[in-house]
Amino acid sequence: MASANRTTLQHRVWRWHFFAGLMVIPFAVILAVTGSIYLFKPQFDAAVEARINSRAAPLAGDTLQADALIEAGLAAHPGSAFAKLVLPSADGDPSVEVLIRSEAGLRTLWIDRTTGSVLHDTETAGRFMNVINDLHGSLLAGDRGSLIVEIMASWMIILIVTGVFLWWPRGMAWWRAFVPKFGEGPGRRETWRKVHGMGGAWIGALVFTILIFGLPWTQVWGDGFMRVKALAGLKEPGQEWFVTLESSQPQTDHSAHGHEDHGTGAKLWNTGAGDPAVDVQSANATGAQPLPLQTILETARPERYAAPVEVQPPRGENGVWTIRSMAPSRPERVTVHYDRWTGEELMRIEFSDHNPVDRFVALGVAFHEGALFGWLNQVVGLIAALGVILLSVTGGMMWWRRRPKGRLGTPPMPSDKRIAAGLLALVIVLGVLLPMAGVTLLAALLIDLLVSVFRRPRAGAA
Repeated sequence: MASANRTTLQHRVWRWHFFAGLMVIPFAVILAVTGSIYLFKPQFDAAVEARINSRAAPLAGDTLQADALIEAGLAAHPGSAFAKLVLPSADGDPSVEVLIRSEAGLRTLWIDRTTGSVLHDTETAGRFMNVINDLHGSLLAGDRGSLIVEIMASWMIILIVTGVFLWWPRGMAWWRAFVPKFGEGPGRRETWRKVHGMGGAWIGALVFTILIFGLPWTQVWGDGFMRVKALAGLKEPGQEWFVTLESSQPQTDHSAHGHEDHGTGAKLWNTGAGDPAVDVQSANATGAQPLPLQTILETARPERYAAPVEVQPPRGENGVWTIRSMAPSRPERVTVHYDRWTGEELMRIEFSDHNPVDRFVALGVAFHEGALFGWLNQVVGLIAALGVILLSVTGGMMWWRRRPKGRLGTPPMPSDKRIAAGLLALVIVLGVLLPMAGVTLLAALLIDLLVSVFRRPRAGAA
């Protein structure tokens, strides 16, 4: 009896694995290809900048101040607004990146630090790696595409779980999951099956981990994660350090524990669209003139922030200058807000200021990006991406070889329609932990039920 129940369970899991695989395969290949390309963004960006810098004037003597470089960028697009400055990664870099917001959208300009001339001007969204990132995260389809990616990533996780269940050896040594016997079984389809199962056994845990740490970027799961953190009382530093300074009598109040996110730009990973608004204020009580950006940068220079370093302008009349290290290594990231009137540091948020959950997730996100432990992390990510492509190809070949000509080749429903309580509980748990997979699973079960209901009269009539 136990053997029959196990066979029925395997059959049912096989059906889920089959349908999920057919649905996921094309998207899995897209995510694997774009993800493997984006792993090497630092090297690609460095090559692009080197080509642009080759056209710059040699650095000699003093360079133009930051304010003049920004003005040069704004002059190239009259009516535009300054959005962000990316400081040179090294003192010897002959150019800086200036991002401006024009009527046509965000643009990135490389400005010669010596002459102030525009070396290169491009639409920010159209930069190659930004397109790859958008394709990877939303299939170039905005929020709807992001939901599709979340659904497919969730089902990829379920595919790994069900695949391990189906492939794990029964009645033989466990290590046969990693080294199956080839040359046994009829035809090439058996070979494809063994390559598929062995590939999943070797890289399944790695792909599973990478997928899990990609979920904080998603819409539904990411939003739910933020809500759970809020219910658990896990606040971000900016929720505790809302600061207001007066230039006449500078006072820092770090004791005000608010309950809203005041947008300090303290996140350790990027979520959502666009830059976070910075609402930290520094009140100009004396009518003094705001300090030039160059003075702010000279104040911050001793900090030696890890590159790349971004500088964001004040938002509103009493906004603050924000200098943020976006270093690939999350523990090196720091966000500092400076008073625009006095240049005094108002707020500093470092890795250690975040709660343990955010720190752990940040490290996981860095692993997903291939940025946690240098080039070796990139290689590990590339192996995972190639493994996903291998599983997709072998899974597709297995289906193509077993399907009857002109038919889908759907595995038949098991004769025993009853669902074990443990299996039902597992479905509910997966639906809660991966809500978009749960929603689509319920929809699939409903469609399957309706199809079976409409088929019954026909069978009776026959």
